[in-house]
Amino acid sequence: MSVPRDPPEPALRSHVIVADNCSCPCQDARFGINGRALARFFCHCRICQTLYKAPFADVTAFWGGSVAIAATDKVRFKRYRLPPALRRGTCVSCGAPVLGFLTLAPFVRLAFVPTRNLKDATALPAPATHIFYHRRVADVHDPLPKVSGYWRSELAVTRLVLRGMARGGA
Repeated sequence: MSVPRDPPEPALRSHVIVADNCSCPCQDARFGINGRALARFFCHCRICQTLYKAPFADVTAFWGGSVAIAATDKVRFKRYRLPPALRRGTCVSCGAPVLGFLTLAPFVRLAFVPTRNLKDATALPAPATHIFYHRRVADVHDPLPKVSGYWRSELAVTRLVLRGMARGGA
């Protein structure tokens, strides 16, 4: 006889994204996601400011294997700093950010998706922090933590992702 299990905690059921209609603004570079969001944050680094043509980027992290690009020839990947660094993909048509990948170890890869590229962001977690805040263009007035400095920002994202993994994002 099997013992009935309690339903998962709400935090573990939430933030699962199943979407096959994600894309850049021009919709030429398309991708799908089938997985749990690990973390969401606002990035104020100079690379994001340049690529997004905005003061900061709203980014959501997923396991790399939960993201599938429809046509890889529609996305151009590039590293904008020395490794280990995020391989950022931009649309070959409009030049907008599509998504980025960071390989942490063999078979361990994260995907960083511009939240604006998800057609329905209602299932996502709320943003948790601002990183690279020392690079901000203007002050942001919200209750979120503001993390300044390269290593502190990297550590803040690492903690967010690890917490996402611990709450069932794996």
